[in-house]
Amino acid sequence: MKTSFAGLALGLALASTAAYAGQLDKLGGLMGGSGSSLTAGSAGNAAGIIQYCISNNYLGGSSGASGVKDKLLGSLSGNTSAPEPTQDKGYLAGAKGLLTGSNGKTTTDLNQLGGIGGSGGGTDDMKAKLVHKACDAVLKQGKKMAGM
Repeated sequence: MKTSFAGLALGLALASTAAYAGQLDKLGGLMGGSGSSLTAGSAGNAAGIIQYCISNNYLGGSSGASGVKDKLLGSLSGNTSAPEPTQDKGYLAGAKGLLTGSNGKTTTDLNQLGGIGGSGGGTDDMKAKLVHKACDAVLKQGKKMAGM
């Protein structure tokens, strides 16, 4: 009987590992893979993603994320024909955790990273690590966009 439980536990662990590997493949270059890098397609989307990351505690105060977000939003308000910066389509998508490309189409949904169903510390821990890495990558990109 103990052998059956051990086999079941091993099988579940292997299935989880395969699912996580698929999630890492989605992130491509972010995790050192050969895929494209994880980047926001606009300053507005980068600002929105940074806001999402701050709101969900993936980026803390010591990261300087709020200052980067504010500077990016300030760059959007310089265009008088544009809507209020926080009404920018890219910002609104980013604030929901949706990373968009330069064409405005969603490339990555941070809410879905690591989400393979079930409840357990392993899944939540992996999701947090994946989203934290994505937040760090967009923050780094945002700093470059903002000239920081």
